[in-house]
Amino acid sequence: MADNNQPSPDKDFVDVRTLLEQRSLEQLNQLAEEYFARLTTRDYHLAKPFGAIDETPQLLINFAVVLQGLALCPGLTVLEFGAGTCWAARYLSQLGCQVIALDVSPTALDIGQELYRHHPVIGNKPAARFLQYDGLRIDLPDESVDRIICLDAFHHVPNPGQVLREMGRVLKNGGIAGFAEPGPEHSQSAQSQYEMRTFGVIENDVKIREIWRDARLAHFTDIKVAVFNVPPFHLSLDDFEAFLNDEPITAVYVLATREFLKNQRNFFLYKGPPAASDSRFRAGLQAEIRITSNNLSAIEGETIVARATVTNTSNSVWLPRSAQLGAVMLGVHVYHADETIHRHSFHWEALTEGEGRPIRPNESVDVEIRMPPLPKGDYILEFDMVSNDVCWFSLNGSPTVRVPLEVQ
Repeated sequence: MADNNQPSPDKDFVDVRTLLEQRSLEQLNQLAEEYFARLTTRDYHLAKPFGAIDETPQLLINFAVVLQGLALCPGLTVLEFGAGTCWAARYLSQLGCQVIALDVSPTALDIGQELYRHHPVIGNKPAARFLQYDGLRIDLPDESVDRIICLDAFHHVPNPGQVLREMGRVLKNGGIAGFAEPGPEHSQSAQSQYEMRTFGVIENDVKIREIWRDARLAHFTDIKVAVFNVPPFHLSLDDFEAFLNDEPITAVYVLATREFLKNQRNFFLYKGPPAASDSRFRAGLQAEIRITSNNLSAIEGETIVARATVTNTSNSVWLPRSAQLGAVMLGVHVYHADETIHRHSFHWEALTEGEGRPIRPNESVDVEIRMPPLPKGDYILEFDMVSNDVCWFSLNGSPTVRVPLEVQ
């Protein structure tokens, strides 16, 4: 539950440690189910993260911070632990991830499925899976997911060490688990006390050192904690420029960020070294293109032929045509001689024959480009690499090559 960051003055203070001793795992699972099953309306959860205007900024910013740190790309399998009513899962599905929504409450997952029906994912994206969790074992094979996301759910579990072991088991080597959670005094806040007293749910304190101790035993190899601030500063123009110039106003922002982070922990657990990057990820995609002729000519109605040598100058493996998503090809844009566009994305050429093969960093390939005919006239052909459904390389600053073409 959200943390209002204020200690509870209530005389009937609930010690979360005592609550953990009094409740069995089965009882806590049942309480989580009752929390959703007793709802008289689903409107708030179906509208989430826009269900309550005061909660929306922090929900969205937390989601964005974790999303960025997970280094996602379409096609990755993402497990959302404690998915609840699946608003974040729905966004991940829209991004093209293969989402598995996991929760102990079947009613919460049912609301999540209703959410998907109310707001169908646009385009041809992988269907989400909805998986009930018994609080002990995640019903997935070893090393079967690429990423794990957990938004304000980990502090509800009574057995964090066991949960981390299960996360470490199902996560692939090179995978990342990203969390947005409250801070080390969360159980003392007024809202946490209300939730525990009213519903009997766990509102645990999030102590990063203890989590990292358990995570190491679960085969995680590194941890990073995000530094950010949800309430932004609204500065005068003079103060903003002073901030950019590292004048004393900067110290005020640092102090405010520290104050915010006393009650917030967004962190990432890494399992093994990062997996090798490939062309499904836009970051860093670069190439060198060399066209063997500075001028091209063709006959109207006939195939236009050019030859090129392409070098992978990025640190990413280029996937072949058979990969579909992230398949790297040599693309051509066509301009008229006066620089007006004739046709963007006029032609794509595979780099190797047939289904193709991956192109490694620093590898060069020779390509014969066979383009459709063009009407008589003078043109400019612009050659650029493209990763299918990801980006044109020029968007990353990769150089293009322009060659005049005369069609007779």
